[in-house]
Amino acid sequence: MKRLLIFLFVSCSCFSQNQVVEIKLVNPNIGTEAFQIINESNDQGLNQIFQTHNVIRYEKRYNHPLFIDKYYEAECQNCNTNQLYTDLLNYSSVVEKARITSYGSAYNDALYTKLQSAIIGNPIGVNNGVIVTNDSGLNQIFQNFNVNYFNALNANNYYYIVCNCDNIALKSALDSYSSVINLTEFIYASYWLKNNQFQKSKTLIYPNPFLTNFNIQSEDIISNYSLIDISGKQLIATNSKNEIDKLASQLNSGIYFLNLNFENGQTGNFKLIKE
Repeated sequence: MKRLLIFLFVSCSCFSQNQVVEIKLVNPNIGTEAFQIINESNDQGLNQIFQTHNVIRYEKRYNHPLFIDKYYEAECQNCNTNQLYTDLLNYSSVVEKARITSYGSAYNDALYTKLQSAIIGNPIGVNNGVIVTNDSGLNQIFQNFNVNYFNALNANNYYYIVCNCDNIALKSALDSYSSVINLTEFIYASYWLKNNQFQKSKTLIYPNPFLTNFNIQSEDIISNYSLIDISGKQLIATNSKNEIDKLASQLNSGIYFLNLNFENGQTGNFKLIKE
């Protein structure tokens, strides 16, 4: 069975706003989704909670920079989502934490950030579980918000951040520290879309990161392009690669998502980084 990774954004009107319960597992091997069963896990106790609350979907939330195998979400039908949340939170031997949110929502403990300089703000160690950098001002922010993960992406000056904190307040503090921080963005969940008929297109985008424009090499014919920024706002939808190139050359530095529609009916979704 082939799978396609789809990036989803809360601010896009095309996505469901149904309430779901996000779950972080204690053990990444206990409570995982059951193979080919959309509303069960591999844990009997968790399944009993799902049956009680008529859970119709249980699946993994991808794209967290640190806890890549621990985040899941449950959606119930004709049920009390608050009670589902309470019962899951009380099942503490399997569920580390839970929260009520919406499908495709941003994680509440993680951010992207870009430093202004390649030499200021780099991580140099850990002190009592909190990341230490070579900048004292950034260290104070990390101490205040208990930042325990700060790791570089494969792009100039971009980092993942994870904290034991309210990441909205952390984002505000980082955005205010503009002498060191260039930008910060939330990280949204992504999902695997199951499709037995799907054959993955061999598509290559290069260079990525790019300075002005990028090339697309694919075995399939592309019928439509759409470019989305990190907040989920669609910047352009077109059938012309030239139109994408014109916009790409004018973009600010940052992270973007390119959605491709192919003439064979399939789609592809790719993360782009503009330097």
